[in-house]
Amino acid sequence: ITGRKQIGFLSLSSQESFLANLKAHRLALLPGLCWSNLLRNWGSWPSPQSLFPSPAELPEGCHQLFLAGQRSSGVFQVQPTGSQPFKVYCDMTAEGGWTVIQRRLDGSVDFDQLWDAYKNGFGDLRGDFWLGLEKIHHLVQEGKYNLLIELEDWEGNSQVVQFVFSLGGESTAYTLNLLGPLSGELENAIGEFRQLPFSTRDRDHDLKADTNCAKHLSGGWWFSTCGHANLNGKYFRSIPRQRHERKQGIFWKTWKGRYYPLKSTIMKIQPAALETEP
Repeated sequence: ITGRKQIGFLSLSSQESFLANLKAHRLALLPGLCWSNLLRNWGSWPSPQSLFPSPAELPEGCHQLFLAGQRSSGVFQVQPTGSQPFKVYCDMTAEGGWTVIQRRLDGSVDFDQLWDAYKNGFGDLRGDFWLGLEKIHHLVQEGKYNLLIELEDWEGNSQVVQFVFSLGGESTAYTLNLLGPLSGELENAIGEFRQLPFSTRDRDHDLKADTNCAKHLSGGWWFSTCGHANLNGKYFRSIPRQRHERKQGIFWKTWKGRYYPLKSTIMKIQPAALETEP
């Protein structure tokens, strides 16, 4: 009897499926034991999980899953070192597996959230979502990672930005550490600072002394002095006429300026020093 196999990691059948397998294969039962008694006394039987323990640990991230042979993008369960398992969306490309940490497509999820929401994550992994600062920290704690940012405007144009980073834990306010120059056609819109703590309306860690950038704009972000970038801003399905509204949107200043709310963004990460397939 076998469980369902999925991308090289065993997913065991439920108790009902296990029983169905037993019956379908007409396995011999103990003399005098009928199916009704078996069902009634199921609690005394060992579970399928104890009979068929998982032969492999969960992958630590999407690139490890790629190395195990997975080539289709989708939602998978991972378990970084020192963390409980959690689900992520993996974007599988020819170069490897990317773990998506943020996606803005249609405004279906409100990103104007408080600290705990940004810490733990929110949204739909198949739609708009923020993975969660604590999960991102666990994913990248083992070393340097690439952060790839994909931007799209309302005219169908797109741009990408990529840089190497690390991320501190909650005691550092999940400080983003820029470890190398940005690559891509766009100039740096993070600011001239190499270390930026994360801020929300209820946890003001930005570098502008007289302003709470998250409250002044919208959403939570690694703000420097408010005006450079905010990919977690308010989603507008059309560009507002009023300038004070536009500044609350999703923007990357060095591309479309501070007052152009972008149509979509995707942020995804991958180890900077990639392992290759055996």
